[in-house]
Amino acid sequence: MKILVVDDSATMRMIVIKSLRQAGFVNAEVVEAGGAKEALQKLAAGGIDLMLCDVNMPEITGIELVKVVKMKMAGLPVVMITTESSPEMKQKMLEAGAAGIITKPFPPQELTKVLAPLVKE
Repeated sequence: MKILVVDDSATMRMIVIKSLRQAGFVNAEVVEAGGAKEALQKLAAGGIDLMLCDVNMPEITGIELVKVVKMKMAGLPVVMITTESSPEMKQKMLEAGAAGIITKPFPPQELTKVLAPLVKE
């Protein structure tokens, strides 16, 4: 399994990766992207099974990125990891194509709960 973690914060990417390991994704290959453009390059290279994406990023928001990804790779599960918790914002994420939403901060168990139905490890 290959997981793409997209967040403009290197610290947050590190926290997400550590949480993935703690949640049991020890054998997953994790690829990082610091923004939407880099994420699209990594996706174009192929082999990504799951994308975890921040919402608030410079240049292109996570929601806009999900819309682009879903046009190109409709079957790729995308989970948003965000501080945005309003019902309206969550609805926008789901309408864009997100398969799940995790609100920061989160325990590793939350990753397990949201990701388990989406992955075949």
